[in-house]
Amino acid sequence: MKRWALAATIAVLGASPALAETTVRWLHITSIPEEVELLKNAARTYESMNPDVTIDDQFLENEAFKAKLTTLLQSDQAPDIFFSWGGGVMDAQVEAGVVRPIGDVVDQATLDSIGSAGVSAFTRNGELYGIARDVGEVVLWYNKDLFEQAGVDPESLSTWDGFIEAVKTFKENDITPLALGGKDKWPAHFWWSKMIVRLAGEDAFNAAAAGDASFTDEPFVKAAEYLYELGQLDPFQQGFEAAAYGDASGYFGDGKAAMHLMGDWDYSVMKDNSADKAGIPDESLGILPFPTLEGGAGDPSDTLGGLSGWLFSKNASDEAVKFIEWFNSAEVQKDFADKSFYIPIVAGAADDMTNPYKKMVAEDINQAHWHALFFDQALGPDVGGVINDLSIELAAGSISPEEAAEELQDAAESAR
Repeated sequence: MKRWALAATIAVLGASPALAETTVRWLHITSIPEEVELLKNAARTYESMNPDVTIDDQFLENEAFKAKLTTLLQSDQAPDIFFSWGGGVMDAQVEAGVVRPIGDVVDQATLDSIGSAGVSAFTRNGELYGIARDVGEVVLWYNKDLFEQAGVDPESLSTWDGFIEAVKTFKENDITPLALGGKDKWPAHFWWSKMIVRLAGEDAFNAAAAGDASFTDEPFVKAAEYLYELGQLDPFQQGFEAAAYGDASGYFGDGKAAMHLMGDWDYSVMKDNSADKAGIPDESLGILPFPTLEGGAGDPSDTLGGLSGWLFSKNASDEAVKFIEWFNSAEVQKDFADKSFYIPIVAGAADDMTNPYKKMVAEDINQAHWHALFFDQALGPDVGGVINDLSIELAAGSISPEEAAEELQDAAESAR
């Protein structure tokens, strides 16, 4: 009897999934319910294909993610996989030793599928640290119905003077010109960043970021002046400084603002945050190029946006890498492309994308002379936080353009 009992115990222990199972902690910032469902379905599918693996999908809201990630990565609760915008924030994580290189695990087929741009974005000092997922662009969304109501010709906004005249016309017609989520700050930095892209251009920005030039140089101060002067027109919705990104996105989605400077992902977010969960219908929605600024050194084709992906904490297993390789395959990513949640970078995933706005953004990026990474990511966590803070202060008129440029330069020097 004792032998049978011992054999039964051994059999139970041998069959216990806890002894053979690998748990992969996957931290994402996805909040749209339908996209979350796709993400979870992918995790369950992978588990069914790999019974010895459990994918523990975890969520943090965008701002909480930024605030808590550094501490998480230094703790025993570090996620194995976490979302990344790359740039200077990734540089700091590599330097701190909290992420692992994955070049010895990733298949060549994966590298080929994300292309040289995707590989380069997540490579540092010859080591690959991440797998690129998507590309995105900050665009000027606009409501065609409100433009028609105010008698504003969209083509008149091609120049800054035309844009300012349109802002004034909307206000005269009791229409909020611009939605802005000032509480989260990063939406405001899109304005200063786009103006820097137009006025300074790639070489001047890279020189200032590297310390070979200064953020107090004329193009950066001039860009700050444009944002300050825009703010003086009171173009944003009432209470914009206390509004989170989701609030501003929903405000635009409800047809209460004529324009919203935001990433291409706003197509889905503005619907999800609108009162009726439908948002602005496609026939009433449009994208405008950011206005040209007189005397700008930037190439007219230059874009601002992201090339996002996944990084792996220092103790992440090879299985975590293999899961993301599978998740990033064209077969899986096609579902996200078809629903227009983002534009996958993996070859073939977006070939059948029908969303006209996403297709337009993909063409913009493909034709861009410079696709500038979000400045709050490109400049690293310390300087990135400062440019976000200063941008909302400029929009609110609580700091002068000269002071903002000086504080940005001080932050850049302190971070070196």
